Amino acid sequence: MRAWFFIVVAGTLAASAGLILPTPKQAHAQVLSPGDLARGHANLEGDQNCARCHSSGRQVNDALCNQCHTDIGASVRAGTGLHGASYRGRPCSQCHVEHRGRDARLTRWPGGAMERFNHADAGWPLHGAHAQQGCRECHSRRNERGAPTFLGLQTACVSCHEDPHENRFGRTCQSCHNEQNWRQVSLTHLDHNQTRFPLHGAHTRVECAECHGTPARYRGIEFQACTSCHTDPHQGHLGNACTSCHSENRWTEITMARNSHPRLSLAAGHADVTCNTCHDRGTSVAPTQGSACVDCHRPVHQARFGTNCVTCHAGIRWFGVPRAIALRAHADTVFPLRGEHEEVACARCHEPRFVENRRYRGLQFDRCNRCHQDVHRGEFAERQGGECARCHNEQGFRPTTFSVQMHRETRFPLEGRHEAARCSGCHGDTHPRLDLHVNDRLCVNCHANPHGNQFAAEMRDGGCSHCHSPLGWNRPNIDHSIWPLTGAHAQTTCDSCHTPSETDRRAGRGTSYRGVTHACEGCHDDIHAGQFRNSAPVRTCDECHSTSTFEIDHFAHEDVTGYPIDGRHREVACTACHTDTTLRNDAHVVLYRLGYRACADCHANPHTAAP
Repeated sequence: MRAWFFIVVAGTLAASAGLILPTPKQAHAQVLSPGDLARGHANLEGDQNCARCHSSGRQVNDALCNQCHTDIGASVRAGTGLHGASYRGRPCSQCHVEHRGRDARLTRWPGGAMERFNHADAGWPLHGAHAQQGCRECHSRRNERGAPTFLGLQTACVSCHEDPHENRFGRTCQSCHNEQNWRQVSLTHLDHNQTRFPLHGAHTRVECAECHGTPARYRGIEFQACTSCHTDPHQGHLGNACTSCHSENRWTEITMARNSHPRLSLAAGHADVTCNTCHDRGTSVAPTQGSACVDCHRPVHQARFGTNCVTCHAGIRWFGVPRAIALRAHADTVFPLRGEHEEVACARCHEPRFVENRRYRGLQFDRCNRCHQDVHRGEFAERQGGECARCHNEQGFRPTTFSVQMHRETRFPLEGRHEAARCSGCHGDTHPRLDLHVNDRLCVNCHANPHGNQFAAEMRDGGCSHCHSPLGWNRPNIDHSIWPLTGAHAQTTCDSCHTPSETDRRAGRGTSYRGVTHACEGCHDDIHAGQFRNSAPVRTCDECHSTSTFEIDHFAHEDVTGYPIDGRHREVACTACHTDTTLRNDAHVVLYRLGYRACADCHANPHTAAP
């Protein structure tokens, strides 16, 4: 084996005996490669990628090929196709040769060219018209790498050819067609029952050419109606549904079905009428009397059902029409069926015990109690005679349509929070709720009394409504005239003054409203530390403060204290005399009662001789 070797020592190329040194330009090339890779493998160019295809020496490793060409590898492992069956065990390099330049072809075709390849080696020999096709006319796919591929095609005809028969004859096209010419059809194995026109009766004895012509034509043949092939001797008078009277066995056998008679059903009573009773001019033309029901029968309905009697009655079966028809027709009567009435059996109202004529006429239905029992036992007899429709409707007895507005007509109108209360809160949870009478209508019959006996007199005279409203318990209507609320007191919440006492808590009851002190100090702390309570003259809070605000806008110093503020004293701030004093308990208080009035109590005497 001949090979060139190059030795690079410390970055300098040194030549050994018999060795050719590369030029500096060649030093950057792939000095061991026998030639450039083809364009499809160009991304593998370079010494560092040799091991991607070659194992030891110059050997091409087929396993490495299949790591990139996964689709070929799968075919080899499965033993299918050209590579997995016919060429199994052959090395890849036998047909695919590399290092012949960028524009070189990677495939060395058996036979010398793609077109001379023996397609039988791929497991599907080409015959007839298939042998005349170019390779790329069938093999036009690309693999997941974007490269052209010959894999993935199926041998079934419908994988390449459209099935004009829409799978009515299965997938074995060869049973009728061959590969030489698709138009050469062999009908030896054709089952005409699989077509859209199965052959029965006399049709089975007709020659193919009578329908398909010569040369034969198999598509575009009209067969939707008998008149597509046969002349109508009735000239359209009886319609185009020939099979309603004739069969495919013999045209002369007339087998008209009762429900197929043109324009008039022969069901029920009409079946017993002979043909010439109506057809006075022959059976192929309409009777002179007409074909409408009212031409022979007198209308008997008061409701406007029209003159097309057959929409409800089959033939002359006047009674016992189907339920679906009866429900549809009921909408035209004076009592249309709605809601729950639609589910009631016809016999519940039209009772069989009545004779037929009376069964549907003369029924009383002007009031609900004509059919329904009064389950309230006359409790609402005073209200429109106990008519159900005032509280119920046809959609069902539950839920009731009795509204809050209607409740105002009772002895207990619903107002405020009562409007949102559940019916069962007063009328109980029993279902069905038949007795709605409530004897007890006092507040205490439903609501607990949190006040104990504090308002016994008021409870005897009107009860809770003395103070409370149905609009809400937290919106009381209390006469506070005993101690009028003015100023800031009118804005204060009730529980600011009326809080449960220790006695109330021990008794497990609500707030005591009676006996609350009216004095200011009963609610407010004495911020003056007893200055005006424990020394004369005693002063009450309201002598200086009002309920509007605790801040004092103007204090009449002379009128209240007897000490006028004159002269330079007017310029002195109040805090200059009335200072913030710390008490023995570390509390702070402004000292208002000073205990002195003389000038010397505050000012030094400037006229005293110096010592």
